[in-house]
Amino acid sequence: MSKRVYIEIDKEDLPEIFEIELAGKNVYLKFDFNTVGSFYTVDLFDNNMDPIIIGEKLSYGRKLWNGLNDPRIPNVDIMPFDESLKEKTITPDNLGVTVFLYLMTLEADGEYL
Repeated sequence: MSKRVYIEIDKEDLPEIFEIELAGKNVYLKFDFNTVGSFYTVDLFDNNMDPIIIGEKLSYGRKLWNGLNDPRIPNVDIMPFDESLKEKTITPDNLGVTVFLYLMTLEADGEYL
């Protein structure tokens, strides 16, 4: 059982778009698969469906929107990650099986949940 909350992606029904509350903001996330580069992407839209970030590549162990300073981006760390630490990449075979898009919230002691 997972120790972290994660965002479910239906990789069999891409592109997939849905509304979600992140850090108190209602936003839309759109997930897709780039067949040419063989990787997953996510688009971030505000609650009016105005684009904020388009085509962010999901990279294993890398926080989404890392280093971008835009007040419209929710202040939350989201990262593709495998809690068992066996995976090192994101593939169609492991996404949603062992690799999930986790909300990496911190406990009071500074450790990730």
